[in-house]
Amino acid sequence: RAWMIQSAPFMAKALPMMVPLYRWWEVPLFWVVGNMYDLIAGAGRGVPPSSIVSVEEARFQVPSLRSVDPDGNNLVGGLVVYDGQQNDARMGVHIILTAIQQGAACVNYASIESLLFADGKGAGDAGACVCGARVLDRRSGKSIDVKAKQVVNACGVFSDKVRQMAEPSLENMMVPSYGSHLTLPEYAGSARMGMVWFTNDGRVLYLLPWEGSTIAGTTDAPGELSYTPRTSASEAAFIIDEVNRVVSEPLSTDSVRSAWAGIRPLVRKPGSPPGDTKSLSRDHVVEKLNCGLVTVAGGKWTTYRKMAEDAVDKCVAENPALAHATRCRTLEMQLVGSDQTGEVCGGAFDRIVATLVDDVGVEKDVAKHLRSNYGTRALQIVALARAEPGRFCEVDRSRLQLGMRRLHPHFPHVEAEVAFACRHEFAQ
Repeated sequence: RAWMIQSAPFMAKALPMMVPLYRWWEVPLFWVVGNMYDLIAGAGRGVPPSSIVSVEEARFQVPSLRSVDPDGNNLVGGLVVYDGQQNDARMGVHIILTAIQQGAACVNYASIESLLFADGKGAGDAGACVCGARVLDRRSGKSIDVKAKQVVNACGVFSDKVRQMAEPSLENMMVPSYGSHLTLPEYAGSARMGMVWFTNDGRVLYLLPWEGSTIAGTTDAPGELSYTPRTSASEAAFIIDEVNRVVSEPLSTDSVRSAWAGIRPLVRKPGSPPGDTKSLSRDHVVEKLNCGLVTVAGGKWTTYRKMAEDAVDKCVAENPALAHATRCRTLEMQLVGSDQTGEVCGGAFDRIVATLVDDVGVEKDVAKHLRSNYGTRALQIVALARAEPGRFCEVDRSRLQLGMRRLHPHFPHVEAEVAFACRHEFAQ
């Protein structure tokens, strides 16, 4: 978490989250819990320490919070802990852009059709050695053979599909778990602070501020692999019912602006029995097959860099063709958009907002949105818009300035972002 905040300080930020407390004995208990949370995170946790807040402070920070829980217990305070928040879609793009800056060759709109094997052997053959992959260019429909000294399978919940391209008899190691989320109006939560609590069945749910709305989630349910996971009506109802246990104004399905589901890449450790649920892990696993294919699976966002390091270290340690490799450098690396040289804003990213608002005339909510999602590259988006004002700007007659044309009047996203994505971020 601390590394993610340091690597992309314009985007990743500390977010306070409150656990509402409704029984007097929960106050000392959760005080201990908060201190243990900080102790485990260590001095380099990257976020402020946890604290117990009063009833008045809890209600001030989260005005929608109930004063009395469904069991008739009065609110007695709250435990505030800190975690990190990011735009995961933008984070993924910036990781790719940084890899390209460091010399990687990345493509979009391509998929793997099969693995390539040396010496005319095939999948599952004795002594077969993976030496590349056949890739389909989805734009042209052409297949391309890509040769490699080492192939790494980092396909998330779909990792087994690639593993079985190498050795068809392999048992699945991935166990899909669906997590559903709802987007609710901002008044359902707080723009300043998230909220987290335990459900009736012992799971954890949260309300988080996000882009002028509130996100509620998440569930944890088994399911089948899908390219288009969806939130079921029962999952949505469960989330709404649990949210209504902690908010003063009851919500209904009519309150839901949108819903989506993601698939967690839970992984069964190699060699464990197929039906052994105890061996499921949210940590990552690195596996090397006899054919040379290395798979890195499981894990979570906050450990993505360590996952990559462990996978590459495995490749270097066991593949003589990579003996020339140097040590991993990503621990000290910042992502594209982070003002790596200190020449744009010196790490004070609010300077970008001030510059866009005061010197360029960009509306403040748009300037904050661009800063938080693009960092120093926000200046490139504004330059693109000003270079083609007829396409991306409109006259604000009240201020006699050019304003950036929005995709929707209620949100800060602008049309120039679409062109920027196509020209500089591999979108089509």
